[in-house]
Amino acid sequence: MGSADIPPAHVPAHVVPVSNIMLQTGGALWTLCYILLIRASNRTKSYGMPLFALALNVGWEIVYGLLVAEEPLERTGFQVWLLVDVGLVYGLLTHGRAEWAHAPLVRRHLGTIFAGLCAACVLGHWSFVRWAFDSGIGAHRGKTYAGTPSADTTEMGFWSAAVCQVVLSAASVAQLLVRGSTRGVSWGVWASRTLGSVVGFNVYYGFRWWYWPEGHDYVVTPFGLFLASAGLCADLIYPVIFAHIRANERAVETRKQ
Repeated sequence: MGSADIPPAHVPAHVVPVSNIMLQTGGALWTLCYILLIRASNRTKSYGMPLFALALNVGWEIVYGLLVAEEPLERTGFQVWLLVDVGLVYGLLTHGRAEWAHAPLVRRHLGTIFAGLCAACVLGHWSFVRWAFDSGIGAHRGKTYAGTPSADTTEMGFWSAAVCQVVLSAASVAQLLVRGSTRGVSWGVWASRTLGSVVGFNVYYGFRWWYWPEGHDYVVTPFGLFLASAGLCADLIYPVIFAHIRANERAVETRKQ
């Protein structure tokens, strides 16, 4: 969001185009992450993106890709992710039941549970967007939407993406610990996801705030900093746990040979 922003005169001319490159780079890395998740799912007969995190992402991409994003570049990014999500959902529904052997109710109704979560997440994202527009969040910045003065969709994107990122990063750590296995994921999944988040979210919004602070003051609010830090911390903890579990898996494989 914000790829077509027109900054005030005191903001250097390079800020918007350079930040757009950051956003596109982050989006490309996230697309790679999705592809690697699908590959790992097929290879290990499991799924990698945690159940609720996947539903939250699907809801985010539906609401912002189909209802909110105005610029073609932004719409295309959301819609590409939504299309690639088909592969992630297929992996979940095809291989997911084996991961829920300890919870027979979830195992039997996995598809219904996931559909219900997706519906709830679409409603949640839509209700946030509706509230943001109705309350005029960030309207003092002079942004427009559909050609008229409006709430700031760049700020909407910040809060919604931050929540999605924290949920995914924390749930990924929890999933790794609960499974005690690297099924469904890989080093490439972690690296592309983390770099995509750092470049396309942390650096993107930090860069904009640095040069245009009054237009992005929400980035350095206590809650904004907490969300950005929480997601990053979880992503940095993840490889330590992954390496430990992977070492155990290799030791078991060696003993079997």
